[in-house]
Amino acid sequence: MISKQTLDKIRPIVGPPGTGKTHIKIKKLYAELSDKYGTERGIVLSHTKVAAAELQATIKSIDKIKTSNLLQLDEDYFQYRICTIHSYAKKHGGERREVFSSKSDFNNLCNHVPLFNLKKNAAITKDPQKNHPFFRCNAEAHGRGLNISDHWHTAADPHNSYKPYNLQLILKMKEGYEKFKTDEFLQDYQDMIDVYVRKPKVPAVDFLIIDEAQDCSKPQLLAIEKMAEHVRSKDVIMVGDPNQTIFKFAGSDPDFFEKLFKDARGEDELEVGLRCSKAINKFCKEIIKPVWEKYGYTRVWEPTEVEGNVYRIPDLNKSFGLSKLLEKIKNSDEQFLFTYRSLKSKEWLVPFFERYGLKYKHVGSEHLHVSDAELNSHYTWPLFIKGTPQSLEQIQAYWKHLDKRHKKKDARIFKKMINKSYTFQEFVNLEFLDSTLSDTLDFYKLIKTPKDVEGKNRLQQRVKYIRSIINNNNLNQSATIEYGNFHKIKGLTRDNVIVDLSITRAEPYHEQLYLGYTACSRGRYDLWILKSQTGKELLDKHEHIQ
Repeated sequence: MISKQTLDKIRPIVGPPGTGKTHIKIKKLYAELSDKYGTERGIVLSHTKVAAAELQATIKSIDKIKTSNLLQLDEDYFQYRICTIHSYAKKHGGERREVFSSKSDFNNLCNHVPLFNLKKNAAITKDPQKNHPFFRCNAEAHGRGLNISDHWHTAADPHNSYKPYNLQLILKMKEGYEKFKTDEFLQDYQDMIDVYVRKPKVPAVDFLIIDEAQDCSKPQLLAIEKMAEHVRSKDVIMVGDPNQTIFKFAGSDPDFFEKLFKDARGEDELEVGLRCSKAINKFCKEIIKPVWEKYGYTRVWEPTEVEGNVYRIPDLNKSFGLSKLLEKIKNSDEQFLFTYRSLKSKEWLVPFFERYGLKYKHVGSEHLHVSDAELNSHYTWPLFIKGTPQSLEQIQAYWKHLDKRHKKKDARIFKKMINKSYTFQEFVNLEFLDSTLSDTLDFYKLIKTPKDVEGKNRLQQRVKYIRSIINNNNLNQSATIEYGNFHKIKGLTRDNVIVDLSITRAEPYHEQLYLGYTACSRGRYDLWILKSQTGKELLDKHEHIQ
């Protein structure tokens, strides 16, 4: 995968979850290496834009960087020095425009290759490369270093993963997509890496640091090898944790990284945990123990001073563990992360949130599933029509949701109004609202209603959820609740973690260990393990773990 010459140049630095690989070790390394070489040709790369932004923030917090005039002279100084592997390859690779950088690109592609229209919705139109089955298939094949056919025949469950498409359709789309890119002079993520790797000459650098190295796909490793060949020093550093190699489906190779990081020792083996409680730390080490035994090593990983707890819950109905979870959500301002392997888990997780009236959001979203402004509109409307003054901001929230039949004026009226509280009667007197609205206590009877059956059903469910929040007195919920799949939550730290072990298909044994270890190790304090609700369970050979 990587030549022996390059491997001999790499300094591997390993650390279990929450040992400060990014915020402490890489920060210290960058400070030392930039003192030695300067910052001009020092490169730090990761895989996602979120991780790259975190790296930038970490390095910008170094005292020497903060007090220098680098960022005053050029606020984008680190844009291509601390970034994603793809961004760096793009900067020093081809000159073609990035596909989908224009909103019209996907519609144009659909016109050129109508098969793309078989799967098209708002999420796909917004981010085709992330959400369309073809692009997932194309990216995963490229990551594994395979053509589409070979990838299809060796992928875990291609018919389900890339539905509604079969192999023949995907191949036709691939042919049309490549022609579209050529005709429009476009490139995608895969092209960026390939063009960079093929270049006979790339810029020399003084030092190179790769964060979360275990996530590298085969083409990314080839790009890193190209970079390493042009590092003028011996400072090629790969930082990571092979036990968190959970992107095998996209081309990362657990066996390669286990062997790469196996012999890291001394200051290059981080041991002090800054995240996981004693209970979570012990549980996670029991999960990953068979991997350590397979590769012939053990890892020192110290917990924090927090004792913590691990609870097992059979389902999301009544149990001792569930009562502990609900009690803690109700009486704390801590974070609670619900994570799962299979999308099917949403079929019981989301109804659970809604049944208990818990405010929640998806990992990566800045917004709650139902905003506080909308919730407060339903809660305060009966008070408003009975005479309790409401802020202008709250009344604007009413306006946003009220059906136009109930508003005598449009939202432009608010631009001329004094920012203060108003009564319902004042708005009636101003001829902005009709006095008959005071007869309707339930705000949901006055809001805009979709015309289609599906939209009406969604609204009915939404109103039911809003009423559940109000009835459970959770309007002022202090706890933060998020949910997302194992791959989405990698790299996160939260106070408490709830791990759903449900799976819908068989998983290779060691991949189960990596997944379970990564998911459970997100937590600081307490961990809840939800037994499989599908009959197939992740870590089903680990009943001994307590």
